[in-house]
Amino acid sequence: MLKDFALQFSPDAFVDVLPLLGKGMLGVFVVICAIWGLVALLNKSNKQ
Repeated sequence: MLKDFALQFSPDAFVDVLPLLGKGMLGVFVVICAIWGLVALLNKSNKQ
């Protein structure tokens, strides 16, 4: 099954996948910012 798998670089495919890559990176950035904001909010609410 894996013997038929050939790894190759195709610049056209790379350009086609860039929008999907950008959406994934944006999603990761948004989630990290949301977690950071939640932690900052919890830190402010728990100060004595």
